[in-house]
Amino acid sequence: MSVTGRNQAEAVAVRELVVRYGKVEALRGVTLDMEWQTAVALLGPNGAGKTTLLRVLTTLLPRFTGSALVDGHDVRRAAADVRRVIGLMPQESNLYEELTAWENMKIQGGLYGMPASVVKDRAGRLLERMGLTTVANRPVSTYSGGMKRRLVYARTLLHDPPIVFLDEPTTGLDVQARAVLWEDIGGLLSSGRCVVLTTHYIEEAERLCRRVVVLDHGRVIADGSPDQLKIAGEETLEEVILNLTGRELRLG
Repeated sequence: MSVTGRNQAEAVAVRELVVRYGKVEALRGVTLDMEWQTAVALLGPNGAGKTTLLRVLTTLLPRFTGSALVDGHDVRRAAADVRRVIGLMPQESNLYEELTAWENMKIQGGLYGMPASVVKDRAGRLLERMGLTTVANRPVSTYSGGMKRRLVYARTLLHDPPIVFLDEPTTGLDVQARAVLWEDIGGLLSSGRCVVLTTHYIEEAERLCRRVVVLDHGRVIADGSPDQLKIAGEETLEEVILNLTGRELRLG
C-alpha cells in the first residue's frame, strides 16, 4: 500500500462535527485533520466521545452535523467508497465463532471482492504474523480471548486498507501479544498508512503515536505530541490526561 495518488493530502478531515443523542451532545464541534503515515491516539475518559468519533468516521453513525471526509470521501454521501479504504477493528469481537480462522478470512475477502488467490496469500501471512497459523483450522469458538483479538486484527488488515481504525486494539492481550501488535502497528506506519486508535493504555499511546488528541465532554481539549502536551511540567502522559480531564470516576 502506498499513499501516492491518494485523494487528499490529509487522510481524515473533520469540520465542526456535532453528534446528539436526544439532549446529550456526544460531540460538540470537533474539528481535526489526520495526516498520512501518522498514528493518532484518541484519549479521554469514558463518555468523552472517542468511540462516537470513530463511528462517524467509519460510516456507522450517519446522523451528525458538520462534515467528515476520509481519503477525500464524504462519510455520508460516499459511504461505500469510505468502507473500501478503511479497516476497522472494533472493541467487541465480530467473528463467526462456529467457523475457522481461515473461513473467517475468506468471508472477509469475499466482502471486498478479493480474488481467492490473493486472500489465501494475505491471510496466510497475517495469520503467521499473529501467531495463529497452527490453529487456523480450528473453530474460533475454541480460541482464547487473546487469540480472537489477534484474529480480529488480522481480518481488519486483509484488504490492505490505507486507513486503519483500532478501537481498544490490545484489550485482553497478554504482554507478549501486546508487544507483537505494537510492532505490527509500527509496520503499518512505515508503509504510509494513517492509523487512528483509542486506548486506555497510556503507555500504548506514548509508544505508538506521535500525535495525541484528548477528548472530554465531546470536545477536543488538547492536540499534539506527547512531549508537546506536557506543558505544565508533567512527567508522564497519564498525568497530562488526569490534569486535563479531572480525577473523578465517570459512568459509561
